[in-house]
Amino acid sequence: MPALYILDIPEFAPILHTARIAGMTEEELDGYVKVSTAAPEIVLERRHTDVRPAVWFAALTGGLEGRIVRFDFDVLHLAEGVRP
Repeated sequence: MPALYILDIPEFAPILHTARIAGMTEEELDGYVKVSTAAPEIVLERRHTDVRPAVWFAALTGGLEGRIVRFDFDVLHLAEGVRP
């Protein structure tokens, strides 16, 4: 199950909101929110978050579970497993 750990500060709230709309599960941790899904992949699009590129590219600073399939200006795509 892929997961993303997002710093629980106002700048990242739009990313958390987008994860909620996508039906992801949230778990509050010490200063972070873990968003995860039972699906084998997480795909978030920056255009749905309306965050600036600097915030978007900082989205992974809290850590993740799984492997990065794509992370660019437009899409954050995580999948189960680890990089080969």
